[in-house]
Amino acid sequence: MKTPVFFIGEKLSAATRQWLQKQQVQFIEEPFLRTEYKKPNLAFFNTMANSPKQWVIASVYAAHWLLRFHEQIGITERDRLYCWSESEAIVLGKLNLPVAVSSFSNVLELVENVTTQNRGESVLFLHGDKLHSEISSVFAGYNIQYTEIEVYKNTPIEKFVNGIFDAYLFFNPMSIDNFKASGNFTNPKSLVLANENTTAQEAWRVLDNKVYLSPNHEELSFVQYSVERWKQENNNSI
Repeated sequence: MKTPVFFIGEKLSAATRQWLQKQQVQFIEEPFLRTEYKKPNLAFFNTMANSPKQWVIASVYAAHWLLRFHEQIGITERDRLYCWSESEAIVLGKLNLPVAVSSFSNVLELVENVTTQNRGESVLFLHGDKLHSEISSVFAGYNIQYTEIEVYKNTPIEKFVNGIFDAYLFFNPMSIDNFKASGNFTNPKSLVLANENTTAQEAWRVLDNKVYLSPNHEELSFVQYSVERWKQENNNSI
């Protein structure tokens, strides 16, 4: 029975790692991004501490930033949260506030949800140092005031990876780009698994492999889907 070897372009949570270790799967974790979170500008947030706000969160990193600093920046029970995938919604759910989830990568739907439901609240768009210009351009087409706040920065990590893998799991487009920029190549006969639409689109654009988009964005569900997908492709039981 073949024991597959998976390349995972991210550091996994303890729960996901424990699940994988129970399977007959070998794997390595190699993140290609280093995330640095910024401290909140408390003087700015104090100016709106007692007013209702709409928070726009379009990445898991931004969701984790909000969860980490929500008490310091004065989130209230009147605030509402807007995101575009279940990955962010799972993190934001810990705040016990209303969360509106748009179709992933549907920027227009995300912005329309915010603008049509706005009743004079301050709109705060949390983002990183990249991949936010599309949302900003859509917001610019609506007659609504909003504030962009950069809350984290992703720094590429160059790393050459030795080995031939049966499957490659990528969690974001930048990991694929940095994987390639570091001089790495995928085994053309192997599967590439992507957990979100933008990641799959980048994989289709730059890789020659068969690419599958997971219907589940949450980390453990994505990894479980990837193992099952590999089994189906190889007619093999792990």
